[in-house]
Amino acid sequence: MPVHHPGSPTSPRLEQFALPCAREERISLVKMLFATRQILQTNSKDALKQRKNGFTLIELLVVIAIIAILVALLLPAVQQAREAARRIQCKNNLKQIGLAFHNYHDVYKMFPDGGNDARGTTPGTFAGNSCNDCCNANSRAHWNWMYQILPQIEQSNLFNEPDDNVIYRTGVATFNCPSRRAPGVYGSSAKADYAGNAGDGLTAYNGAMNRRGCYTARPVRMADLLDGTSNTLLVAEKQTNPLNFGGSGGDNEPWVNSGWDQDQVRVGGPATHPMSDYDHPSEPPTHWSSRFGSIHPGVFQGVLGDGSVRTMSFNLDAEVFRRICVRNDGEVVSDF
Repeated sequence: MPVHHPGSPTSPRLEQFALPCAREERISLVKMLFATRQILQTNSKDALKQRKNGFTLIELLVVIAIIAILVALLLPAVQQAREAARRIQCKNNLKQIGLAFHNYHDVYKMFPDGGNDARGTTPGTFAGNSCNDCCNANSRAHWNWMYQILPQIEQSNLFNEPDDNVIYRTGVATFNCPSRRAPGVYGSSAKADYAGNAGDGLTAYNGAMNRRGCYTARPVRMADLLDGTSNTLLVAEKQTNPLNFGGSGGDNEPWVNSGWDQDQVRVGGPATHPMSDYDHPSEPPTHWSSRFGSIHPGVFQGVLGDGSVRTMSFNLDAEVFRRICVRNDGEVVSDF
């Protein structure tokens, strides 16, 4: 009787468990199983990767909150840096104005003056003029110091422009503080952010700038700064209403032809110490500020008779500032 070995091809046990396919088909099936396994593993990894790279709503809100906090912390620093740059430019403007005053003095042997309203009976003269007219001149002969120094700040073309209205509506960057506003038309004409020093009163005529042709006043010379050029203010920033550019008192006339008023001259009396723009009275009614001041936080800037530019605090003693504004009172000026 034949004996069947367990390992022989004809073993009943092997035949019972053998796959009913050829050898090549079995190999192909094994390869297919391995390929399927790899695909499943790859998809599983991609799904896990996508899940790890995504954000939940809570995570997203936390990120947004952190960004908002950082912006809130950095924004004041950015604003302070920008204001510092603008204040430096404002200081440079005053430096240019001071240099222009000195160059003007070299040519004419006197400083520019505040012009006059001069609406007398004869244009270009003071005939029929009482020095109490308002509110601008009928001749360029009486336009103010800003027009007078245009050639000294490389604005000769504007100085020689034949059309008054073109000059009225042309802003000059040297006369505008970038912290407050850009050159341009505000109201019906361009405006300026600086004013000449008229002393401790508009009719005192004891500052670095006088009213042209009125009373005993005459243009001021360097030698008239008896208290010293380093102790006498020439020009400084003026206070105005930041909510009413071009309409506030002292900011509503053409920048070159405002007459003798607060648009282009200010004073430093006991009751008119410098103040911030933000302390300007609300309008209406129209308020005519005679104060120097600025929109800078805590300080304003001015150029002295020696051409130096000083940054002064709004907390500067009122009497000290009055002495800085008066050119010939013989009073000692302490540090400021």
